[in-house]
Amino acid sequence: MKKTKISSFLILLIGIVLISCGSSNDDDDITTEFGSVFVSSNTTPVVGIYDFSSSTVSSIQFGLSSTDSDGIIYKSESDELYIASRTNNRVEVYTDLKQTEASLNIELDFSSSTDFANARKLAASGNKVVVSQDASDANNQTNAFFVYEIGDNSATLSNTYTADINLWDIQFSGSTLYAIQDNSDTLAVYNNFLSNSDGLVSPDVKVQVEGIVRTHALHYSASEDIMFLSDIGDASSDSDGAIHVITNFSTKIATAGNNGTISSADQIVIEGSNTDLGNPVGLAYNAETQKIYVAERAVAGGKLLEFDLPSSNGNASPTYSQNFAGAAAVYFSN
Repeated sequence: MKKTKISSFLILLIGIVLISCGSSNDDDDITTEFGSVFVSSNTTPVVGIYDFSSSTVSSIQFGLSSTDSDGIIYKSESDELYIASRTNNRVEVYTDLKQTEASLNIELDFSSSTDFANARKLAASGNKVVVSQDASDANNQTNAFFVYEIGDNSATLSNTYTADINLWDIQFSGSTLYAIQDNSDTLAVYNNFLSNSDGLVSPDVKVQVEGIVRTHALHYSASEDIMFLSDIGDASSDSDGAIHVITNFSTKIATAGNNGTISSADQIVIEGSNTDLGNPVGLAYNAETQKIYVAERAVAGGKLLEFDLPSSNGNASPTYSQNFAGAAAVYFSN
């Protein structure tokens, strides 16, 4: 009889220990922890999430409904992931990442109507999300912006703007939208972008960046007033990419003026054989750690790269380099 009581106590104790070591929260729901660097793929139906908070980088993946995705935004406060789906030609909003086990499919909560083709990037301002569309045969060679209002379980098209430049990456800073002019060395600036009526919109400022062959990605850090621009060079080459860093950007672009040029002397450039830069198509930046994140598409079929913020031109090696098939865009969620 005593032996039975002891065995029962041990079983109860083991059960308590197992429960306390699990990954559930108080409601017995899964709580998945992940990092702040999000990467989309244009070849694989996954999103990769990387945690750089310790000396050992960890990562997880979730499955998506879209095989070909480009622009990506994650809102941690609502646990929502926005994707510009090139498979389904719509904005897709996924939820409950924190309640989904790694390697499983995250829930597609809602999506926009099918309005665009050949989407490139996403930019967010308040409850508005903008998709940049690059001209192609699929959209009758039309460069355009599609503006969606995100509400409860809805992504409603609110404005459509055609553009008189080829488009790629976009980003808001306040009410200003920065945009890459594809097939060029030029950055475009749209002031008070969302106040426009439907129809043609033209940049308020265009500035060339000396030394760039063909720019694709941008990231502006308002807190440090640094603009990052990528150069893919010859799209068929996997060894001629570069990252151009422009400090004191607001002063330099004002000095250059509309249709002016930011000179090589006013930039710091990462390029060369050590960099793993061929076609850098996405950029993000952590101002706290001064780390640059790059979605590199050409090298090894796709990579996520990390660089230290440079203080001078150089052939820097990445501080982190990891294969990620079809890397198309990168987003840092702070």
